[in-house]
Amino acid sequence: MGRSFYDPAWLPAGTLLKERYEICDVLDQIGDRIIYEGKDKILGRDVVIQEFYPVELVYRFGENLRIDAYKGRTEKLCIRRERFCKEAKVLERFKKLDGLVTPIDFFEANNTAYTIMRHLGETITLGKLSKIMREYKMIDVIVLLECLLPVMNGIAALHREGLLHCDINPSSIIVLNDCTMKLLVDAGKRLIKDPIDAYYAPEIYSAEEKMGPWTDIYALCGTMYYYISGYNPFQAQDRIAEKKTLKDNTSIFSELENVILKGVSVDIKDRYQSMEEFCEALYGVANEIRDFN
Repeated sequence: MGRSFYDPAWLPAGTLLKERYEICDVLDQIGDRIIYEGKDKILGRDVVIQEFYPVELVYRFGENLRIDAYKGRTEKLCIRRERFCKEAKVLERFKKLDGLVTPIDFFEANNTAYTIMRHLGETITLGKLSKIMREYKMIDVIVLLECLLPVMNGIAALHREGLLHCDINPSSIIVLNDCTMKLLVDAGKRLIKDPIDAYYAPEIYSAEEKMGPWTDIYALCGTMYYYISGYNPFQAQDRIAEKKTLKDNTSIFSELENVILKGVSVDIKDRYQSMEEFCEALYGVANEIRDFN
């Protein structure tokens, strides 16, 4: 990537982790992690390396690879790191699912933890994808649903294990150049969620409402709405306070729009209660669209 700026917190290029994974470059630093481009020296393939690095709790000094907690923050660091490690170990079980991008390896070193993800190569940007989707005709909605099927199967697999994603949005669904779609599932992702994200269901903001599969369904339907219309849905809090509905979009096949609107209902009881129920309704509509065309 050839960055002109270098943060001393970043591991230098050439650093070898677990005697296997080489740091090549820094891709990003966001929330509680530093994301590196790397190389698996054993298999000879590109990987993405995520280093747990909650910047408000830790520092790295000089050439030392080890991170240390700021004074008085050791206990909080241990709690956060333990949660990150626990989630990473759980997510490894899903690494063979086509629709999910999950850790393929996990280890602890340098007083922190690392996850290894597959490097997926070039992807389609959100701006380009939005432009493509706005120009699609009805029949191409079928293509979208077919591309999303592995993602939905992956979400259903998470739910069957009692897990929720809690951060589904257009940015967390990676679209490859062949239009294959994959959902990024990060360990500790919920620690860095944006509280004003328009794709979060109302219950995420409430201590009284219970989260469940319907929470991810809300976000998935909002994401589908964006793909088809090019618009972000209104934020849940605004919809509750001002009784707003989704922007009208006449290009959406009416039966498909009804499925999406049910999925983003403000009241939990009005939504689909499981991915299986949602998929049954969605692909029932897909068959109607095929017949219509």
